[in-house]
Amino acid sequence: MPLIGAYANAMEAVASLAGAAADRRAAVLPHAAAHDAARRQLREASIECITTLAGEDLSGAEWLCRELAQAQGWHRGAAEGEAPGRASPGDVIGWYEVRVAYGGSLITTDRPITRLHGGRAYIASFNLLGQGRLNRALGDVLHRRLADDGIVPGVAFDVVVCAESKAVGMAQALVERFGLDRYVVFRKGLKNYMPRHPRPPLEQEVASITTAGTQSLVLDPNDWPLVEGRRALLVDDVIATGGTVRAACALLGRAGAEVAAVAAILLKGPEPDVPRLIVLARPLL
Repeated sequence: MPLIGAYANAMEAVASLAGAAADRRAAVLPHAAAHDAARRQLREASIECITTLAGEDLSGAEWLCRELAQAQGWHRGAAEGEAPGRASPGDVIGWYEVRVAYGGSLITTDRPITRLHGGRAYIASFNLLGQGRLNRALGDVLHRRLADDGIVPGVAFDVVVCAESKAVGMAQALVERFGLDRYVVFRKGLKNYMPRHPRPPLEQEVASITTAGTQSLVLDPNDWPLVEGRRALLVDDVIATGGTVRAACALLGRAGAEVAAVAAILLKGPEPDVPRLIVLARPLL
């Protein structure tokens, strides 16, 4: 079970958490204390970094630590008395540093910590939309991981497939690194421009933790020939419950494709039962 504590600075966090017996350890720091040198110190000690909103002090870090520990079921460290009671500062309560490492490369990005509406749990929203540099960096490191595992075009797969919308930019970068031109995007909903004859769009119902209600993955009939009778590499940004990738695998099977492998940047829950799963990181939130 993860161990989380609130500290005034990284030095205190390392002194308290470095020798603690826990599978994951996280330090909550005031935003101003989480400078580059402090983050490096935490990384070297294998301690994850959570920060408050800008302008908050140690009391804000103590509240955030208590809130996350209670909501996520984590153990609390450095808990001398109770953290001060206070209201939530809003829908975003802090920041979590996501770390993606492979082959000597380290990509870090702060993600906003928000509560899932209709529940008690929090997530660090890994939204890649509109972030060109981050998508290129993640596409590059995923390409190297897949290539090292022998998952390359013509050998392990024939076509890259993803579901809209947050994974599309990263999938585009990955496809370009593989030297491919075309890839297939499953739409989340039927579009009026999709042909209905001679073959109608293929739909597969899916439930996602980040989307209210149920939705459908849809294969445009114009893209059907790109997957039919071919081996597909299914790419996603985040796998949480696994609902989207399972639905995508089912849709590919109905379209006459074989799923050769499933690759994602982050895995936030248990491993789904899908072919040859490759993930780069498993964040706390």
